[in-house]
Amino acid sequence: MQADVLQPIHSPLHVLFMKKEHAHFYYSQEAIMWIGSIGLVAATKNVANAGTDNLIQATVLRNGTPIRVLNLDYAELDDHEIGDDRSYVYSGPAKLPRRNDLTPVLPPGIGTIPMPYPGYGFEFSQGLSGHLQIQLRINGDDMWIKDSIDLYVKLIRLRANWYDGLNWIEDQEWTYIASWNQDVPMSTDADEGVTTWTLNLA
Repeated sequence: MQADVLQPIHSPLHVLFMKKEHAHFYYSQEAIMWIGSIGLVAATKNVANAGTDNLIQATVLRNGTPIRVLNLDYAELDDHEIGDDRSYVYSGPAKLPRRNDLTPVLPPGIGTIPMPYPGYGFEFSQGLSGHLQIQLRINGDDMWIKDSIDLYVKLIRLRANWYDGLNWIEDQEWTYIASWNQDVPMSTDADEGVTTWTLNLA
């Protein structure tokens, strides 16, 4: 299987995301349980014919199983133009509906305080490294040359609230996870490139 494989990069060039002044870094030994927001920064190669008018999608996989397809697309803009570097944010229950991993779902009508899981987000019971993949797909034969993909997340954590209880609360700051910097031509025309490309978090 063709794929980018690399360790998370702790680079000052990737600290800023969505005009944030600070971003947390992800360390491979930290077991991240729930992701409530995903931020992807997609850059198109700054060379002739690198841009595309075709839809680019990013499928989030957990242990090889797809759990959500995300469109790298703004309806009102021309995405993935030559040299383009654009951020895409997916957040909340509409974009990231709850997808349990090893935490069992309670039977209908049964609840606990606090709940054993938040109301939305993706669970990675064993952390992200070796378990998270993002598969890029191009939907057409208008070639796109991937320059880089950066991944950020906001975590949902069980935290104490002001009246001595516990609630699931999403981080306010973004956590930087990794960058994949290999140039990849993509197209449904096999003479131009590959239709899918998998980004692995080793």
